[in-house]
Amino acid sequence: MLISTSRRPGHRTRILCRELTRVLPNATYVPRGAKTISKLASLASSLGHDRVMVVNSLAGRPRELRFLAVGQGWRWLDARVELGEVKLQRDLGQKAKLEGTKLYAESQKARNLANFLSELLNLPILGELPNAGGVVLITSDDELQLQFQLRPSSEAIGPVLQIASFGRLHGESEAG
Repeated sequence: MLISTSRRPGHRTRILCRELTRVLPNATYVPRGAKTISKLASLASSLGHDRVMVVNSLAGRPRELRFLAVGQGWRWLDARVELGEVKLQRDLGQKAKLEGTKLYAESQKARNLANFLSELLNLPILGELPNAGGVVLITSDDELQLQFQLRPSSEAIGPVLQIASFGRLHGESEAG
């Protein structure tokens, strides 16, 4: 997956993109600059990626994830993830890289998000929390949250993404 930003992103948005490349398999970050969406899609295709994640900023902070499918051409996928609070690896005092990242959801509400993300990020969903390796733990006590972890430790290595809502743009969204 190619990861980039909206135009004129905030500093934390660029850092989040770089950190996502360390925890998502086969991800590449490319600064947006003046590139059009067509140029991003073409670049993704030339690098062998079939998806682009665009991290949109609002008031200098990362606020939304949008996705493109890339093939013979490109098209926006009918999917968005609205972000709440974002804690970066550097906020947590970590700098780690995950290999073979998989999704694990703790509850039914979290499983709905896991199914949604699995399709967008091409990540498998685990039936039980693994003893070793990289995992995206999706929790939903009060709010949905993505925690990237390197097992067997149960500490988040970051980034930690609070999910305000997710869903289809032209259908129903689910609140976090």
